[in-house]
Amino acid sequence: MSSRTLTTIAIFGVWTTLGLLSCAQGALYLGQSGQHLTRGLFAARMLDWYTCAVFTPLFFWTATHYPVDRRHWRGNLLIQLVASSIAVVIKYAFLVQVWRFMRGDASATLGRALASNFIIESMIFWAVIAIIHGILFYRRWQEREQLAAELRVRLSEAQLEVLRGQLRPHFLFNTLNSISTLVHSDPASADRMVVQLADLLRASLETSGTHEIPLAEELALLERYLGIMRVRHEDRLSVAIRVTPRARAALVPHFVLQPLVENAIEHGIARRAGAGRIVIEATDAGETLHLRVGDDGCGLERPANGGLAPDEGVGLGNTRLRLRQLYGDAHAFAICRGDNGGTVVTITIPLRRSAAGRDLPIPALAVG
Repeated sequence: MSSRTLTTIAIFGVWTTLGLLSCAQGALYLGQSGQHLTRGLFAARMLDWYTCAVFTPLFFWTATHYPVDRRHWRGNLLIQLVASSIAVVIKYAFLVQVWRFMRGDASATLGRALASNFIIESMIFWAVIAIIHGILFYRRWQEREQLAAELRVRLSEAQLEVLRGQLRPHFLFNTLNSISTLVHSDPASADRMVVQLADLLRASLETSGTHEIPLAEELALLERYLGIMRVRHEDRLSVAIRVTPRARAALVPHFVLQPLVENAIEHGIARRAGAGRIVIEATDAGETLHLRVGDDGCGLERPANGGLAPDEGVGLGNTRLRLRQLYGDAHAFAICRGDNGGTVVTITIPLRRSAAGRDLPIPALAVG
């Protein structure tokens, strides 16, 4: 059913209700004197109200095309007052002819009808016009709110694209810098890193159309990144991944783990003399997903004021902003010292599951 049909039904429904209420009031009034409401009087009253229904679309048209806004309110208000006055005259010109035909009342004239009813009928029409303006104002407000919401979503999407786009140049710079270092000292390792980088970028492009992917897919991307890091750090890097069954299908921000692991490697493992270990955990608790990346590296340096001052750089700072854009106040991001030294980064986000992620394998290095 079209909106125009629904509007027409609504208009006649409202005026029918008002007409029936008017007839009920008339019947009660006549009943006080022992009279009753005749069919003719009932038809006359209903016809009176239905003529109002006929003019309602006209009032909608004038209110739509001549809105009473700040710029043209005087002229547009005058147009609608004139339109309502003309509607009153046309209505009673019609009703006078009906009265003459139905009652045989030759004394019924337009002048007498207007003298008795013009002011009250005009007030009714003005009330109708005011209600119509209220309806149209509400519709315009809803449209503005919807447009504003759409613009906010588009702005958020654009900001997320910018933030996600910043990660790739940052990551590429670090990786290409490592490759350039190995080109002369270890060409074979440099060649393996180039192959791993191409594999990672290809997989990243395949999932670039969305801001959230199943955790299993995110871990598959991370495994490709770790392949590059293993070439660079050789036997000094050990990684363990622990994922609960429900968490594997959880949706997480695309490329959310890579900057956390990169931070653990660059500021933890790379600064220590011997081998280091990184533990990546994903657990669920009710409707919440917890991601944890910890290392046993050098740990956070304490500034003079005694607080923690992690070196966030582009990766972690970018991750904070992305989480805020995606989840607002429904997320938490924390960096702290590990129980046995090193650094632990914890992310808490709402648990939203993807059916596709349930069947994806966790990388072979996963344990637990």
